[in-house]
Amino acid sequence: MQYGSIIQNGARGFSRNAVVLIGFSIVYAIVLGVLVWAGSVLTLKLDESANAPWGALLAYGLVLLLQVVVHLVGNLALLNGGLMAAKGQTFRFGQLFSETRQLLNLLGLHVFAATAILLGLLVFGIPGIYLSVGYWFAAFVLVDRKVAFLDAMSGARRMVTPHWFDVAVLLLVIGVISAAGLLAFGVGLFATVPLAVCIGASAYEQLSQGG
Repeated sequence: MQYGSIIQNGARGFSRNAVVLIGFSIVYAIVLGVLVWAGSVLTLKLDESANAPWGALLAYGLVLLLQVVVHLVGNLALLNGGLMAAKGQTFRFGQLFSETRQLLNLLGLHVFAATAILLGLLVFGIPGIYLSVGYWFAAFVLVDRKVAFLDAMSGARRMVTPHWFDVAVLLLVIGVISAAGLLAFGVGLFATVPLAVCIGASAYEQLSQGG
């Protein structure tokens, strides 16, 4: 893997679309923050009431469902934006949502991948570590190739396995870039998270082309 090329390409793609990606990150954080706040308010009300009314329980369930949906839509939008940026495209805000039909597919990927990684960590540890790296690009495969989540998981694992240690090092670098956004009271996350996604998409592009 050519780390320099991956990071430069990802950074260029991000800079071309920085306004859209940062703007989306801010909107996403606000919407999710409002839902989390609403969920915490409803939780307090339910805790204070010995016999919680059905309306409050229904509202709480609806808020939790909306949190999951917003989280998935946000992930899909960032993944799609990262892929378009890594491919040298310039896009508008609305184009980030062109892959929302993959919502349930992405949910299945999250559930199955998390379960497999957790089981791997609980059994022997090493299989879970291997899968946590092996499945990292599965969401990119799902969005880019429009395949079922099980095919995306197996495809990502086959793609990563020959380069597992190189990918693991790159993921550490991406993690450091994302964490850098915690400086300045976390405001930098609005830029570093989409930047990290663009770099991840650039790495996916290189791997998928046999680089």
